Amino acid sequence: MRQASGYSVGEEVCIPPARVGEAEKRYTQAALGVVLSGSFDYSAQNRVATAVPGTVILGNPGDYFSCCTWERRGHLRQVVYFQDEFLGEVAYDCGLESASFQVTSIPPGRVSAAVFGRMRRLAVHSDDSDVAAYELAETALHVNRSGLRAVLVSSLNQRRVLSIVRHLERYYHEPCSLASLAGLARLSPYYFLRVFRKVTGQSPIQYVMSTRLRAAANDLLISKTPIAEIALKTGFNDISHFNASFRTVFGRSPRHWRAAKAS
Repeated sequence: MRQASGYSVGEEVCIPPARVGEAEKRYTQAALGVVLSGSFDYSAQNRVATAVPGTVILGNPGDYFSCCTWERRGHLRQVVYFQDEFLGEVAYDCGLESASFQVTSIPPGRVSAAVFGRMRRLAVHSDDSDVAAYELAETALHVNRSGLRAVLVSSLNQRRVLSIVRHLERYYHEPCSLASLAGLARLSPYYFLRVFRKVTGQSPIQYVMSTRLRAAANDLLISKTPIAEIALKTGFNDISHFNASFRTVFGRSPRHWRAAKAS
């Protein structure tokens, strides 16, 4: 866990106990985490969400929470803990009355991908770490929707969707279609689309796009691989589309994203 003024950042591996009778835990600091691998049911503030890679989970000091894993290996999260004073200053600067997170989770998508990118900038000691920390806190404090809704699908269909999520974790860079993914899940394309959205908060195609962009953002920070090669490696066949999609989510071009990395 790397410490800085006002926040700390690191990775956490969580291997929860059995689903039955699991004890709740309690946040001692404001926490913001992005799921890197694995899937689990996350319960906090009387809300339940199925967390998959790319999901953002949030917690305020004093909040009780529990995680019920769907996999024996548990899950891996990139986590930032904010000190009260730091979060209070950000809230004050933004004109917010409260320095508390208003949601418990954000599904994979544009907002969560942007959160992931800023969190990775903190983790790799980029030149703009303090700016990334401020923007990260600002983004999280401004999210005021309900977060992920409780899953309203059968446990069998939930397992089917999560099996596809695991498949996409490994093969996100390969071509995929709704029909092929539905076939792997043994569901009709239309029904698969419905249950995938209910479980993950996104369509399968949106989920794949978010996964590719997160992978590209990370590769740009940790490697010297040419940008065009990273685009192809992560599943983008059109460099113009890659550049435009990247800028839309992360607010800067891939070249500028990499340029801010510490030498």
